[in-house]
This record gives sequence, C-alpha cells and structure tokens, in this order.
Amino acid sequence: MAAFKFRLESVVNLKRRAEDIRKTELAEAREDLGKKESHLVNLFEHRTECQDRSTIGLASSNLDVPGKLVYYAYMERLADEIADQTCNVEKSREDMETKRELLLESSREKKALEKLKHRMQERFTRSEKRIEQASLDETAGNLHGRRGNGKLHWTKEL
Repeated sequence: MAAFKFRLESVVNLKRRAEDIRKTELAEAREDLGKKESHLVNLFEHRTECQDRSTIGLASSNLDVPGKLVYYAYMERLADEIADQTCNVEKSREDMETKRELLLESSREKKALEKLKHRMQERFTRSEKRIEQASLDETAGNLHGRRGNGKLHWTKEL
C-alpha cells in the first residue's frame, strides 16, 4: 500500500507559520494597547490628583500670579498629553483590529487547505481500499475457478 503524500504540504506549513507569526503580532499589539491604556489611566488619575490639590491650595493660600500661571500651564500641558495619549490608544486599537483581521484571514486559509488535505486523504484511503478489495475479489475468484463450484475439496495425501 502506497503512502499518502499531499502535494500542497509545503503550502500548509507556510500558512501555519504565517498564522503563528500573526498570533504573535496580535499578542504584541494587545500588550502595547494595554500599556497605552494603562498610561492614559495614570494620566487621568494624575490630573485628578493635581486638580484636587490645587483647588485646596489655590483657595487657602495666597499664590502669586506667576505661580498660578505655572499651574495652569502645567494643567494645559497635561491635558495635551492626555489628548495625545488618547490618540495613541485609538491608533493601537485600530492596529490591533487590523492584526486580528489578518489573523482571521490567515486562519481561514490554513483551515481551507487542511480541509482539502483531509478530503484528499480520505479519497486516497477509499481508493486504496477499493484496490485492495478488487485484489481480494480477484484472488477469491481465482480460487473459486480452480476448485470448481465454490466448494473447497480437501484431499488427504498419503
């Protein structure tokens, strides 16, 4: 019996490697998004803390105008940094979504090739069984033809 050899096995292996690479890329994109979201949350918390401290400080103390200007400039810079980080988070989400779509496409391609391989392997197995059955039928027919009407005659040799 001959062994099954799938001609597109190298393509299947290539698709598997591509899928693994895309899984790794997606994991890296998720990690990057997590870091950026965490940084954004930290910025919001820092801004809230600064606002809380400054509200109490500005009301109770006699800060001069330059001190207030420095505070407002810092808060404005912090707001700009939050806006920039929000844009970074959105870009990371889009990048992650793109990588997820690429992974899905790669998975579909790999599954299609594996399904084709499975079908061809089943077809090969059926064909081999038919050939084997035909061989057995021929052997049985030859045996039947030699012995007569299908009865085996055993003779004892002395």
